[in-house]
Amino acid sequence: MLRPIQAIIRFSQIVILLMGIAVSLRAADNGLDLSPLEKALKAQKNIRSISAEFIQTRALKTLKSPIAIKGRFWFEAPNKFRWELGVPAKSIIIGSHHGLTIIQPSKKKAEKIDLTHSAFAKNAPQFLRMMEMASSFTVENFQKEMQIVSLKNLGPNYRLEVLPKNPEAAKSLSALFLDFDLSSGHWIAFELVTKEGSSMRTEFQNVQMNGDLEPTIFEYDLTGYRIDEESR
Repeated sequence: MLRPIQAIIRFSQIVILLMGIAVSLRAADNGLDLSPLEKALKAQKNIRSISAEFIQTRALKTLKSPIAIKGRFWFEAPNKFRWELGVPAKSIIIGSHHGLTIIQPSKKKAEKIDLTHSAFAKNAPQFLRMMEMASSFTVENFQKEMQIVSLKNLGPNYRLEVLPKNPEAAKSLSALFLDFDLSSGHWIAFELVTKEGSSMRTEFQNVQMNGDLEPTIFEYDLTGYRIDEESR
């Protein structure tokens, strides 16, 4: 099972890359009709910012019942984001295309990660490569990195199933699901399923688009914190 922080980073990556991007749809994996995805992404192309609440539900094989945790998410184009898990926040990730700061407020501890750092790239190559190409992202580029397995109609919504094409990134996963509303292009939920049968689903609520976000959202006062930095 992926560690919670690794899973959060992957979900954050998907949100950053798939919300508010220009689309160039040319070829579909497995001959699928991706016109609903094209329509949804075109509806999002003018997004400047996002703020949302979410509920993350983890179903682990070692637990009798799933665990649900509330959180908040903010995004500002082109690639600033803040992800808080727990209320009050138990873990916070603030980042951009250049790097991440992973914060544990209760422990007064933070870790800074340079996304060009070779050790991080080795551990999360899919995340690094896709973050690097975010500024010129298209569905065609997405298909170079991710295999689109299926696109299903769920009434007013659609569910996109994908898998990383990189063997290292895909080795622990059996599926990644992305749910979206066709008319607005609004991303509703993301779900990660591991090969061992565990899962983590994140459902977004109270989503606000294109509001003015305070610059301080993407900052954090680390005075008094123990800070670890990846430097080699």
